[in-house]
Amino acid sequence: MSAAAETQALDEVLAAIEKCVSGGDAEEKRAALRGLTALVDPTDESYSAQRAAAERLLPAVLMQLLEDDDAGVAVEAANALAALTDHCATARDRVESSHFGATPEKVSLNPVQEEVGEMEGVFNVLVNMRFSADDVVATAGTEALAALTSLNRANEIALMREIVKRLSAGEARALGALDDLLVGLDIRDDAAVLLDMSLAPALGFVRGGTPAEKNAAAGLLASIAEGRRGAAPFLVAEGALPLTAALLVDGDLEARDTAVRLLWALVKDNRRLLSPEKGGLGLAGTRLVEPLLELVEKGEARANAEDRGSEDEGEGDDGAGAGGEVAVDNGDAALLLLRALAVQDEAVSGRLKGEGGLIATRSCAIM
Repeated sequence: MSAAAETQALDEVLAAIEKCVSGGDAEEKRAALRGLTALVDPTDESYSAQRAAAERLLPAVLMQLLEDDDAGVAVEAANALAALTDHCATARDRVESSHFGATPEKVSLNPVQEEVGEMEGVFNVLVNMRFSADDVVATAGTEALAALTSLNRANEIALMREIVKRLSAGEARALGALDDLLVGLDIRDDAAVLLDMSLAPALGFVRGGTPAEKNAAAGLLASIAEGRRGAAPFLVAEGALPLTAALLVDGDLEARDTAVRLLWALVKDNRRLLSPEKGGLGLAGTRLVEPLLELVEKGEARANAEDRGSEDEGEGDDGAGAGGEVAVDNGDAALLLLRALAVQDEAVSGRLKGEGGLIATRSCAIM
């Protein structure tokens, strides 16, 4: 298609969107939005289609379509938003591979991101979609948010602010959403402040949530404590230790695996918290031995299976999800916690020696 033909096709699609948004039926809106998405060239470093669409559709038209009563229209609007705000493939590849020292400042990134990020209510609408019980709607919202925040610190912070607001209001889905957002995030300035604001409401879910919510909250708090100095002491002061220890003892395998990660993050810089004299765990340290040993066993079995290149389903209980069992990811943390607990608690040390000196013979991938 020639440049002139592409321009004409884009103009026709944009005109169709402008027309149907005020009076078209749902199918007309969906078709027009699909047409727009199809015309965006993901390799175009000039973002010509994205710029032209933004000039005519932002902010009112696109927001109206995102909030349409028909879920299918909202999905297509989110798909179009993702196409309009994503970076071209060349720029993304250069940044991700650091080709020729490329950084986000040195390559051609999508200028429409900033315009969309400044649209009032856009993050609220997209987070609503992400939290939808409808998988198609949730996927569209998730992908639109991923495109909108890619290599864009300001939009990442705006999304984080919306999610923390939801978490503070008691929305459990915000737990996993915030945890996902932390992957690769530089925790400083506004991000650090927002994470500090999330600690108390997340701990509230560990204290009084459903089993699934407790697990999600423990995972989020572990991620924060691992990356944010000062989070662990705050959580300890707010009673996180006994809550996490109880989850390690009473939870299912997935919850125990998450709990040990959090518990280690809370005590690794102050292991005296594990001593019976401190009483910080809220239970006898010996009660942690069996669940910790189980996690060590399953974690090592998984590591051994990976070393053998044998992780096929149905090959036995290897701790890696064989036969549908939950994979154990934190066996190393379990071993480190056992060793620290044995140093601080003579009863735990005696229990481990009674197990045939198991702690002294264990290996750990990070040691």
